[in-house]
Amino acid sequence: MDKERIKEWLRPWENKLLILLMILTIAIRLYYFIRLGNQPIWWDEGDYLAISKVWALNMQKPEWWGHFTGMRPLLIPMIWFLFMKAGLGELTMRFFTLLIPSVLTVYVVYAVGRDLYNKKTGLIAGFLMSIYWVHIFYTFRLLTDIPSLFFGMLTIYFFYSLYIKRGKKYGLYLAVFAGVLAFATRFPLALVLFTCYLYIFFTRKFKMFKDKTIWISIILLILLLSPYLIYFISTNFFLFEFYFGSEAVSITNTFTYAINQVFIHLLPQLLHSLFLILFIFGLITFISLFLNFDIFWKQKDKRFNADIFVLLLLIIHLIFYIFIIRDANDRWLFMVMPPIFYITSKGIVYIYKYIKKYSKTFSIILLVGLLIFGSYQQLNHANRLIELKKGTYKEVMLAGIWLKENTLQDAKIMTASIVQNQYYSERQSYDFYVNGTYNDKNLVEEKIQQIKPDYFIVSIFETTFTPQWVYTYPEEKKLTPIKAFISTKEQQQISGIPEGSTLLVIYKF
Repeated sequence: MDKERIKEWLRPWENKLLILLMILTIAIRLYYFIRLGNQPIWWDEGDYLAISKVWALNMQKPEWWGHFTGMRPLLIPMIWFLFMKAGLGELTMRFFTLLIPSVLTVYVVYAVGRDLYNKKTGLIAGFLMSIYWVHIFYTFRLLTDIPSLFFGMLTIYFFYSLYIKRGKKYGLYLAVFAGVLAFATRFPLALVLFTCYLYIFFTRKFKMFKDKTIWISIILLILLLSPYLIYFISTNFFLFEFYFGSEAVSITNTFTYAINQVFIHLLPQLLHSLFLILFIFGLITFISLFLNFDIFWKQKDKRFNADIFVLLLLIIHLIFYIFIIRDANDRWLFMVMPPIFYITSKGIVYIYKYIKKYSKTFSIILLVGLLIFGSYQQLNHANRLIELKKGTYKEVMLAGIWLKENTLQDAKIMTASIVQNQYYSERQSYDFYVNGTYNDKNLVEEKIQQIKPDYFIVSIFETTFTPQWVYTYPEEKKLTPIKAFISTKEQQQISGIPEGSTLLVIYKF
């Protein structure tokens, strides 16, 4: 019986292609997972990992604790804390909290596209996510972007596929649960649930407030969010001060800068030339929606509902980053990409159907050619970036490991790379920041007299957090160099740093 069901499921060619898509997705990610192993972590990775390690080892809270726990969502550090307590290392964390969600996200992108439009659109959108260079690159970085995207897409699946399309009330409740997980992983993901409720209002107007299911979901949302609301109050809303205070980019950057950053700089870079053109073709398919918007608004015909939902997902996120945050980078725009991929897929299907009228064979060849060439652009970029960045901050990692193996457990270290060093060395780490500035040498010397550090690290890394006087301080105070890390020939070939250059030095007071 089971074999017959499998055969029946495999009969449609779309399902066979889905299996090939998932095999491709797994193969790409396993290839880099095996190659990269425990690549050195970056600053943002160190934020989360250092928090987890302080919890896991029951360490004294470092001086920077309130800053980073006040501005970072804490779900993923809590999960990684459990891995560390169980004695599991980075490879296990990368596999279960990055690689698996990365693979599952591709399937969910397909499933949502299937329910929004059809299997062809879902397959193409899933393929675009599978070979998307940003998604591949960050699958191997211990950050919150991959799991937050997974939770965000899971929210959309529960909402649209289960609640809207299949009429399952529990779909809305599951969407709320997944949406809170997304928010607790990365704060801007709150926009996903906001979009879902806005879509309900657009399609039902004020009738939505007579629906008991809606009210139950709102009560559930408040209950699930209450721990975070209490936490925000206890930290005096530091999160809002960091992101919307007088010195935040949301205040200092202009709308013009943000618009250029997103539309001129980022989107062409993220999509590359071919998929960008196909995305524009996809936008053309929305002309009918705008010409018949009154039909949608009065809900006389629901054929435009999927288009509205996709546009809401795209526009609300763009408004947030352009007009509220006023800045963006490749990983911040993760939740922008699924609606862009659905629109791009519509453009590809539109071209395919148009040419199919004249030649089915040529339309298939063209479709396959477009996807192969577009995937080459994406995969080639992903590979070059991974190779270029895989060794960055290696010396910070090696220095931290050396300090862990060669110093007393109560040793104190001054370094610009505070979070990475805290994570690798498992020693208390202090930086050059005092009273809102890095540049006051006198204040830092007072800090040194107060904390009495044992080691002082100078490196070419974290130059933003390293005042100029730090580079001459060891010679001025006659500190003893005890360990140095020198650039290799391989680093010269990759980064252009001359072989034999000093990258990092550990000094002893």
